[in-house]
Amino acid sequence: MEYRVLVRFIGESGDLSELWNSFMERFPEAELPSEDSGDWYSVDEVMMDEYECRFEELPESELLAMDGCFLIDEEIPEDFLNALMERFERVYGVFKWSSTEVGIGCGLCEGWGEFIPDFAVDGSDEAYEISEAVLGF
Repeated sequence: MEYRVLVRFIGESGDLSELWNSFMERFPEAELPSEDSGDWYSVDEVMMDEYECRFEELPESELLAMDGCFLIDEEIPEDFLNALMERFERVYGVFKWSSTEVGIGCGLCEGWGEFIPDFAVDGSDEAYEISEAVLGF
C-alpha cells in the first residue's frame, strides 16, 4: 500500500541541516527543502516557550521550521523515524500520514525527539480528516 507523509521539523539551523542530510539519505525522492532553498522559516514565540520548558534553557539561535512530504510503498518506517528523532532530540517533529485509500492507514505523531505514532481507526471521522489533510482533497 502506498502512503503519503507530511512532515514539519522545527529546530535550530545546525540540527535541521544535519537532520535534512540523514532524512534525504533514506528518502532521496522526498520533497523537503534544503537550507539553501530559502524555504525554511522562523517560528513564533510559542515554540520558543515550549523549547525552554522542555530543555530548561533557550535555544542558542532562532528556531526555524521546514515543511515537506514523501511517498513510500511500505508501512510507516517507525524504527527509522524513531531513531532519527531520538538522534535529534532538540528537533520538534510533526508527522501526518495516509494511505492513498482515503480513510485507511492514517495517523499522526508530534513531539520533541521521539516518534510515537498514533494510528487512527480505519474509516473513522479522524481517519477521514487526516486523509483530507494529507491527500488534499
